Parts: sequence; structure tokens; C-alpha cells
Amino acid sequence: MSFFNPLIQLEALVTLALISIISLRLRILDRKGVLASIPIGYIIFTLGGVEYFIMLLLFFGLSSIATKIRVKKIGANFLEKDWVRSWRNVLANGLIPASIIISGYLSQVPCKSLVAIGYLAAVGTAFADTLATEIGLLYPKKPRLITNLKQVVKGTPGAISPYGYIGGILAGLIICAFSYGLGITDISALPTIIAASLIGMTIDSVLGATIQAKYRCVICGRITESRVHCGERADKVSGFEFVNTHIVNLMAIFAGSLISIALTIWI
Repeated sequence: MSFFNPLIQLEALVTLALISIISLRLRILDRKGVLASIPIGYIIFTLGGVEYFIMLLLFFGLSSIATKIRVKKIGANFLEKDWVRSWRNVLANGLIPASIIISGYLSQVPCKSLVAIGYLAAVGTAFADTLATEIGLLYPKKPRLITNLKQVVKGTPGAISPYGYIGGILAGLIICAFSYGLGITDISALPTIIAASLIGMTIDSVLGATIQAKYRCVICGRITESRVHCGERADKVSGFEFVNTHIVNLMAIFAGSLISIALTIWI
């Protein structure tokens, strides 16, 4: 694909403009989230191609639908996150896929399948983690912390459940089905993409349980991801202050992508 093709540039700009308007009207992204999504979408559309952009849009659209269904069913208070996505969420989920596309374009990688697999595993990890969270919150029992398997409150960083892993597997299958249908990769790569996405999702849980900063509210006593809770500054109880949920997502997506490339080379 030629980056300098004016028709492609026009298609990208019109497509992103329409998606931005829809995202704002449906309250999927806030204004800063829209601004952050435009360069990421533009890079993937113009340097990667329409097929790669569709995969990102698929993740974005289905994740947003899953979030809205969860909010409608059980409310928005189980997670210390805004269900209208911000620029931090956009960058955490989009930086690695965009970076892979840029690297492949600049280096003219002879083995395009590695770029495709790395990209799909990155998007797959982000999608698996999102569906694991949203579907996992519907689990009727308390989830368990991945490090010690003790029961914890829903929404606790690092919590896992059977529903969560069903969501992760479902995300991997959707990514594989559409990527194969669009001709991005062949059927032999699909198990690697699913495996890397699930491993990346699991790494996200481990990092969330161990190094992500967690705080105890001085008013209600709840363990939270937020520095401020109930209008007061919360006390840090574990993790590193600079590691929030977005940093964890970024690290896990990078790990999922790297694992997929490593598995492709070694197997």
C-alpha cells in the first residue's frame, strides 16, 4: 500500500471523521479519546491497509458493545474506570498495534506474516483482556486473585473467573475468524494468535495483581485503583504508584505480541 496515494488519504480521513462523530454521539469515547484515536487509526489505515484497520475497528466496536451491555446489566460501579473511554485507554490499547505497523512499513520486513501475527496478537490481547473483564463481571460468584486464588471483590486488579477466560477465548476466536476471512493470515497461524492473546491476557492479570498500584479508601475502606476515592486521597497499600491499569494494559499487549512472534519463529 502506498502511503502517498491521495485516494487512500481521503478514504482514511473520511472514515476516521465518521467514526469520531459516531463515537462522540454514542459516548463511546470522550473528546480527548477521539483526538488520541485519530492518529492511531490513520497510521494503521494508511500504512497497514483497510484490512488491518477493520481488525482494530472490530475490537473497538465489539469492546464498546460489551461494556455497554455490562453497564446496563450490573451498573458501572464495579470498575474504577470510566465506561466512556479516555485518551489513556486509547493509547494503552492502540500504541503497540500502531507501532508494529510502522515498524513493518519502515523496515519493509520480508516476512509479512510476522507483522500480521504480531499485530493480530496485540489486538487479540487487548480484545481478550477487555472481554475477560466485561464478561467476567457477570460471573455470579466472587472471582479469585490470580496469584493466590483467594476470593476477592469484583473489579479487583488481577481477579480471574471462568467467565473471564470464556470471554478471552471468544475474543481470540473472533479475531482469528475475521483475520482469516479478510486474508490477513492463513489458518496455520490462528492457534498461535489465540494462544498469545490468552497468555497476554493472563500476564495482564498477573501484573494487575502484583505491580499495579492499589489504594485503600480512608472513608469506605475499599481497595481501589484510584488515588482519590470518596473525595479523599487514598492510602497506597501495594504496587508501584506509576503503574496504573493503562500501563499494565500496554505491557500485556506488548508481551502478547512478542510471544506470538517468538512462537512463530520457534515452532
